[in-house]
Amino acid sequence: MNRHAILILFAGLLSAAHAQIEVGLDIKRNIFIRGEPIEAAVTIRNLAGKDVMLADSEGERWFGFQILKGQENPIGPFSGEYKNPPQMLLNGGTMRRTVDLLRLYPVNEYGSYTVRAAIYFHETGKYITSPAVKIEVSEGRRLWSQTVGVPATKEGAGDYHVVSLLTFPHPKELVLYVRVEDAKMGTVFGTYPLGRFLGGGDLSQEFDRENTLHIMHLVGPSQYLLSKIGVNGEWYGQTMWQSPKGRPSVRKKEDGRMVIVGATRSSEKPPPGPEVPRLSDRPAMLPK
Repeated sequence: MNRHAILILFAGLLSAAHAQIEVGLDIKRNIFIRGEPIEAAVTIRNLAGKDVMLADSEGERWFGFQILKGQENPIGPFSGEYKNPPQMLLNGGTMRRTVDLLRLYPVNEYGSYTVRAAIYFHETGKYITSPAVKIEVSEGRRLWSQTVGVPATKEGAGDYHVVSLLTFPHPKELVLYVRVEDAKMGTVFGTYPLGRFLGGGDLSQEFDRENTLHIMHLVGPSQYLLSKIGVNGEWYGQTMWQSPKGRPSVRKKEDGRMVIVGATRSSEKPPPGPEVPRLSDRPAMLPK
């Protein structure tokens, strides 16, 4: 979709219909680290006094977003060909959809964005938009970074990827992140929150023979999380460990085996891991 077409679309959005349908948008935070999923929850309430069918019509997609970068630069979706199955919204009913904006729109550059949910109401031929939500994509504090090769057994063999550990402030705590990217191509394969990071907290990291990164960091008194992330951004999960004394570490032995020194495996379950899809997996169709 070219810039002129996007501007025309946005002009239509700004002349939204009246309150036959009420649209809301909730994004839980307003600052995100580059490459992190941006979860947008859209609510659609039927105030038309009758059941309504929400459906694509003559090239207009009934479910989408209006996104501006900065003050006046409209951003179109990765694909203008996505389709949304028709949805019946009963009189007085409310529909809720949650999507990851990062899978649908190029909101992966540093800067500020203004986001509105946009629902097309074919009876009026107008888009109904939510109140605007402002977000910012920023960078965290880089703690460590290493460039590694993709092994012959992996997709993209022979390429080089940059793996970085960063901290980024959330409203209530500082969070440790790992990012895997092809810096030369500008592709981010995954940006994963690994859990809270205590100021000056212990941190140990090591690559195995497949260049999978093993990261152990302090999350509480004598409590550590071990996270594993693949060279192509694969998420391999987390486990809890305990170390009453000293600082544990992740080490690779001469035979290639990975071992944890100075800690024992805990029976406590780790917090739920991030559900972060790779950018290369983004669909052409909006999720339900």
